[in-house]
Amino acid sequence: MKKQRKGFTLVELLVVIAILGVLMGALVPNIMGAIAKSQMTAMAANGKKIVDALIAESVDGNDIWPHLTEKDGLVTGESDEIFGNTYGSSTEYFKKLFDIDRQTSQDWKPYVDNKLLECLWGNGVNPAPPGNLQQANVAWTIVAGASGVDNIPALITRNADTSTFPTSGTTDMSKRKEEVPLTKYPTPFGTKGCVVIMKDSSANKMEARKCKLNEIYNKRVIIIPESVNIKYLEP
Repeated sequence: MKKQRKGFTLVELLVVIAILGVLMGALVPNIMGAIAKSQMTAMAANGKKIVDALIAESVDGNDIWPHLTEKDGLVTGESDEIFGNTYGSSTEYFKKLFDIDRQTSQDWKPYVDNKLLECLWGNGVNPAPPGNLQQANVAWTIVAGASGVDNIPALITRNADTSTFPTSGTTDMSKRKEEVPLTKYPTPFGTKGCVVIMKDSSANKMEARKCKLNEIYNKRVIIIPESVNIKYLEP
């Protein structure tokens, strides 16, 4: 009577390991890609909430977008109000928008819903402790001075280098195929992609291969009046 063979031979084990390696090689990128898309979707939802809130306030007559000059809405002589100040960074602006200096007091009065404060961070960008918003806690670059210009990016995840974005004049963006560098900050998405919220509050989740100017601007013609010079306030 023949003895029954138990277990696997070394060759069989090597074959199984090789098959598992091939499967993992095929599945892991797809899994990582799905995770990145999910994270971008969540980030896009947060960014859209911020832009929607700014639009809603502007419709109500409170233009609280960051301004650069009186031509784009800056109100001089009211330095204590958000629309009476200019800002050197998005962190400075968001500090004012959410009244961070008084966050831990009874006098806390943000210009928008205080729950939106959590929309400033995410996916590797750490939450801010109460009353202490820092650059490390802000995941966004915001446009300033863009009153009356709607079809441009308003809020962009900080890993995208906005220095390539047009800030004046008329430009046919369908012809601008330059890649937008994604190395400004390692978070929230590094070189995997970026999230762009347009000033009309539409949201674009851009994979790395689509992070080109023509894709970000939806291949539109951008018209920035001669009297207007916009600026992107990095964190």
